[in-house]
Amino acid sequence: MPADGSPDEEAVDDVTRRLDDALERVAHGAAVSVPSILLQRGLTVVFTAALTNGLGAAPYGLFALARRIQRFLARIVLGFRNGLSRFLPTADQEERDALATFASLLLLGVATVFGVGLFLAAPRITSMADQTAQFELLVRVFALGMPASVWLFTVTEVLRGIEAVAPLNLTLRLAFPAAQLVVGVVGAFVVGDIVFVAGGVLAVMGLTGVAAAVWIVRARGFRPRLRGPGLPALRRRYLEYTVPLFLGGIATTTQRLGFYPLIAVFLSGVAGGVFAVGVLVSQLVRLPLMAINQFIPPVAAALNEEGHDDALSRLYHVTSRLVLVGVVAAAVPVVVYRETVMAAFGPTFTEYAPLLTLFVLAQIAACAAGSVGILLRMTDHQQALLVTNVGITTVLAIVAVPLTVEFGLAGVVWTYLLMLTLNNGIEVAVLYHLEGLQPFTKRHSYPLVAALPFGGSRSSRGRSLRASSAPSSARCSGWRRSRRRSGRWGSRRSSGGWRRR
Repeated sequence: MPADGSPDEEAVDDVTRRLDDALERVAHGAAVSVPSILLQRGLTVVFTAALTNGLGAAPYGLFALARRIQRFLARIVLGFRNGLSRFLPTADQEERDALATFASLLLLGVATVFGVGLFLAAPRITSMADQTAQFELLVRVFALGMPASVWLFTVTEVLRGIEAVAPLNLTLRLAFPAAQLVVGVVGAFVVGDIVFVAGGVLAVMGLTGVAAAVWIVRARGFRPRLRGPGLPALRRRYLEYTVPLFLGGIATTTQRLGFYPLIAVFLSGVAGGVFAVGVLVSQLVRLPLMAINQFIPPVAAALNEEGHDDALSRLYHVTSRLVLVGVVAAAVPVVVYRETVMAAFGPTFTEYAPLLTLFVLAQIAACAAGSVGILLRMTDHQQALLVTNVGITTVLAIVAVPLTVEFGLAGVVWTYLLMLTLNNGIEVAVLYHLEGLQPFTKRHSYPLVAALPFGGSRSSRGRSLRASSAPSSARCSGWRRSRRRSGRWGSRRSSGGWRRR
């Protein structure tokens, strides 16, 4: 054997080969996903603009609040779907059949229970939020559609687990958003009824999920499988993996969507619409992370299952750096042209444009560490993820209500920024402690430094604009003296909808 360390060279070559293979699979998914995600986001933005311009900010605000309350519960239910991405990549066909069957029945059963609970709780929720009968009807419509919405995301998770790139994007990024847009346009400009829109959206979710399931059965040979040797053990393993994720999903979903019940109780329907639009627009910045994350779960799960830790570490370095470069590049124009962007949703939203900067900063904080949450799940640290999310949610529960009461909608947005920053920072620390994986290299600073001249240019060019828009900015930032001077910022009937209980 030569003395030049050839075993080490072979190990390095093996890591490089596996990294190349992993990057090729992730890049293929991302390359197909980027245009489809852009199309999806574009269709969703047009759908939102159709509702806000066709029906008004207040009806859309009620629709957004009711839909987010339903989505709050649906996200918790979908904690049980994460086992599909974890186990499908390394399972044989019979195991895949059994996993898909068991997961589908489990998710639909839990979704039905949650939907019934939401339907029965609709009057109480409406009373707590001090909303109208239309809001109660919207909540009940979304409650009835809970199984349909969960079914769509269950089927698409199966597509992700088997790395069916084109069908996944066709289903989730094209078919559903396009059908949703048709429903929105008809509901806003022909029927003129926001309840019709809610029912139509849920109907197309269910139908899209059914169509995707038919493709899985016909093209990939999936068959329902409830019996067979080894299936009880497989189900137990699936439940042992997903139950902590389901419980952790309560905390995670509270972080992501708990703002909408908070807005419903303390602010107005319009404030809910503004917050929903801010999240929607700022999430355009997340496009690079969303593209990378399309097939990180099965790729990372396979590397972890086979013990290729070095390749997994290098994959994390490369993908997180690519994400940060793309996110910063996307963030700059959104911040620079924030007034123009918000104006697309109507004059009510334009005065809240300064808050869009905070939404964008929150997305940068969420993306800077790359796929950290996915890696915690794919390396089987779901219990640590549960503890982390419960701790973060506890902190947010302590600070969110006082900030909302004191600063109104601006306080909610600051809490949103705090949540995403804490979440990703702590998850990075936990992942490094448990697996020795961390995303950062010195090259991560390059895009941040490159963005500074754009920020400085915007600052110098925008001084006169800020001077002329100072009253609007002051109101949006929630200053107490602004609220005292203007009654419209101290009432639920106002666009900001602040009030003290």
